[in-house]
Amino acid sequence: MQSRIPNWLLVAIILAALVGFGDSAFLLSKHISGAPIPCFIVTGCDSVTNSAYSFFLGIPVSAIGVVFYLSMGFLVMLYWDTKKTLFLKLISVGTVVCLLASLYFLYIQAFILREYCVYCLISAITSATLFTLGMILLKKLRAPKVLA
Repeated sequence: MQSRIPNWLLVAIILAALVGFGDSAFLLSKHISGAPIPCFIVTGCDSVTNSAYSFFLGIPVSAIGVVFYLSMGFLVMLYWDTKKTLFLKLISVGTVVCLLASLYFLYIQAFILREYCVYCLISAITSATLFTLGMILLKKLRAPKVLA
């Protein structure tokens, strides 16, 4: 039997997760050090990342992002190692949650703070990319198996 999940899809998830991890880790490092965040294209990076909305249950959203993006890559590696589709299903569910969170934070930036953080926008784009890949993954999981 041939695998229904192409390697390019899993590699794409890992690459997107690496982008998200790098972005979130950068923001977390700036949060921990207290250093200003260089903002380009848009203005408001420090305002957005220092707002009350940049925390969830007292945890910086950037720290949650670091854990989320790392977990996406880790789940792909667990699937490669075990071939258990549970890990792929968890990726698909995780990308939905992440997209919903990103849409919420975009709303906060646009309509409440009225300022944008370019790194937050990069994270939103990364979340949308992961969501798209997660839905392709889900479709592949539901496709009938191909006999070789």
